[in-house]
Amino acid sequence: MSEAAQPNNWLKTRKPGRLTIAVLMAAPIAGAVVALVLALTVFRGDPAAEGTGAAAVIGIVSGAATVMATGFMLGAVIGWPVTLVLGLPAHAMLLRKTSAKIGWYALGGGVVGAVAGALRLVQTSTFARDAVLLHLAMGAVTGTLAALVFWWLRRPDSDAAEFKPRS
Repeated sequence: MSEAAQPNNWLKTRKPGRLTIAVLMAAPIAGAVVALVLALTVFRGDPAAEGTGAAAVIGIVSGAATVMATGFMLGAVIGWPVTLVLGLPAHAMLLRKTSAKIGWYALGGGVVGAVAGALRLVQTSTFARDAVLLHLAMGAVTGTLAALVFWWLRRPDSDAAEFKPRS
């Protein structure tokens, strides 16, 4: 078979299990981390209201676990469709066209997340300046984090060179 007639197998992977785990876990983990960061910073409330001693520690740990579980579930509900519709095609493109280094995935995840945030804006028909900035920023941050988790779980850099088109 000549070089030009060889089948193009760039969507195949030697690690289907890692790809599956990365697709299933990246968005929920990103959602949990973002929810925890928001809970500890933006929505912190009054720390004095927690009290002192062991009861305060139990309350904080319980609250953090609840927030992370909620973020994990929201990350799954919102992130899996985005991953399937936008993330996997971006992964295929990055695997084929780049060296599949972590920086490319971070950049691609930010772009995919911002697009998903913009789609959410269109869905809700909310175009106030603050809402636009919030949706785009949250989408970009969460998308970047999900892409980094995806990259870490999948490690596409280990077999990216195998799928580059030969010239």
